[in-house]
Amino acid sequence: MSLFEVEGWGLENRKVKAIEKKKRKRTDNNNDDVNEKEISGLGLDKSKIPKKEKMKNENENEKNELVKDKENYKDKKDKRDNKDKRDKKRSKDNEDNNEDIMNKKPKMDMPPPGMPDGIDPSKLTPLQRKMLFKLSGSRFRWINEQLYTTTSENALNMIKKQPELYEEYHKGFASQVESWPENPVDVFTRELVYRGVNKMINSPGGLPGVVINGQKTIVVSDMGCGEANLAIQIDSFMDNYKKNQKEALKKFKKQFGAGKDVSVKNFKLLFKIHSFDLKKINDKITVADIKNVPMLDESCSVVIFCLSLMGTNFLDFIKEASRILIKGGELWITEIKSRISDPKCKEFIKAIENLGFKLRNFDDGNKMFTKFEFYKPIKGIKKGNIEEVRGDRAEGEWLLKPCIYKRR
Repeated sequence: MSLFEVEGWGLENRKVKAIEKKKRKRTDNNNDDVNEKEISGLGLDKSKIPKKEKMKNENENEKNELVKDKENYKDKKDKRDNKDKRDKKRSKDNEDNNEDIMNKKPKMDMPPPGMPDGIDPSKLTPLQRKMLFKLSGSRFRWINEQLYTTTSENALNMIKKQPELYEEYHKGFASQVESWPENPVDVFTRELVYRGVNKMINSPGGLPGVVINGQKTIVVSDMGCGEANLAIQIDSFMDNYKKNQKEALKKFKKQFGAGKDVSVKNFKLLFKIHSFDLKKINDKITVADIKNVPMLDESCSVVIFCLSLMGTNFLDFIKEASRILIKGGELWITEIKSRISDPKCKEFIKAIENLGFKLRNFDDGNKMFTKFEFYKPIKGIKKGNIEEVRGDRAEGEWLLKPCIYKRR
């Protein structure tokens, strides 16, 4: 034995018997048969080993959960499908509502509540006044929308049934116009007076007139007159004019401005103003649907539509203006700029001219409204049929858009 030889060393010289590896059989998870001898030999509790029946219950639970998941998915899908159907229906309802507006079938909902009687705004707190004005504003917007989205006949019937709506509307309108740079009624009043005093009736540059009782008279029809402010202002001027023409003009210039080069040259000026609207709130107004006013053919020299081409059939108003105007008579129109789709107004001008007029002047210098002056040719021109001009759509859809306020 060598010095470092130790018993058990030197294994390299010995043959080591290789251990054979037995492949371990993979048991199936679903196989629940367990060798009871192996269980007892390992010292395990037989009750803790999962039995076939227990595994079966677990599998059934899993299946039930899958069924529930499928049912939940189906419920969610059904809800989504129902929501899509509701959205489609809502979209269709909106389209039908828009179509109803243009087909003269307005949706006449109940108006918002009006201002309670007997309330003095000056005795209210700032918050109460704010709430009161908001209530009044919503009422005005509702009335305004009805007037723009229905026929003139329906509008007249609505005012007859609820006459308080007319006054509420014009109070709201007056409040709105206060914020404008200029009231279009004042523009027309000024033009009538300055042209009337500065030029003789029926002379070049003067206003056209009609002979009444042997006297040349400027007969004006104010269509959709509101509170008849045009007639009130013209009559007030004429009361002063009859007393002292120059002083009357001086006072008028101070009140309405402009007209620096205007002087009194016509000392025989006469006006007769006809005011038409849906309700008679003073003695100057005649109640009428302005597509059919109580005037004879060719009995009027100037027809005015001051922000009054409302409703879905306003081309009928233009046709009526052509009927009552004398040859050489004038048609004056102002409209809110936002209503005109074409900034150059070519489509609107063409439609009016197709109903028997010619454009004389067009002014869009004002911030809020555009002013048109047409005349009825003395020789006459070929008129188009109103249905041909209107086409297959109501004029409120393509010619002048209705004034619809945003919901608040």
